[in-house]
Amino acid sequence: MQQKRLVAVCDILGFSNLVETVELTDVVNSALGWFRKALHHSMHKGTFPNEPPNFKYLNTHPHVGVAWFSDTVLLYTKDDSDTSVQELLSVVAWLLFETMLQGITRVRAGVAYGEVFIDPENSLYVGRPIVEAYRLEQEQQWSGAALAKSAEERIPEHARSGKFADWWITPYLVPIKKTGPTPMLAVNWNMGIHAIGWKMLWSSTSDNPEAIDWEQDASRCEKFVNTKAFHVAHCPQCHGLPVSNRSFKADTPAL
Repeated sequence: MQQKRLVAVCDILGFSNLVETVELTDVVNSALGWFRKALHHSMHKGTFPNEPPNFKYLNTHPHVGVAWFSDTVLLYTKDDSDTSVQELLSVVAWLLFETMLQGITRVRAGVAYGEVFIDPENSLYVGRPIVEAYRLEQEQQWSGAALAKSAEERIPEHARSGKFADWWITPYLVPIKKTGPTPMLAVNWNMGIHAIGWKMLWSSTSDNPEAIDWEQDASRCEKFVNTKAFHVAHCPQCHGLPVSNRSFKADTPAL
């Protein structure tokens, strides 16, 4: 069906390396199995599922649809209402938060808006916003989600300031690979309730990347540092920032 929609293209970071270094059954059953449960919980809330849910049930959300291609998840609004737009941003925020908290898989996303053709029965997903969201996703140097100008303009003007927590967005200097920090709207995943003072750890032995880590994979280190900086700048629980409206709680264990 052709109509204007908000879309989010979400990439599972490090997926190629995961496939190359881990047994395929472990990739499917462990990493992707957990991710499927997190995606379901992000969309439908409630109790975190014990088993990976049926994908058909995943798509029963009244406002947000989903398609999955290998390491890429496409989320889209089922109509052009403010409620659906708000719900999609909520799903992206929950998914980012749950993957940050668990650290099993991390996600990066681009969000765009415009005319698209979507036919789930025939697996057809076509439109400039999908291309725009994909390109924006690739341009970012962190685990997070940024809104393209088309998406920003679709958000009600009163919500663009980041004042209202239930819109899940905040103005931020998003780390873009070619241009550096760029003023944009970012999805604010920090509203998820977690242990006060929770630290985003580089590894079980180090809070931050060490010199040898930068030598081996500077890009991965930079993504981590940029992601952690966003948490420090926008987490109301760990850093005493004001919270308006509401926050959400994932039924996953806090670290």
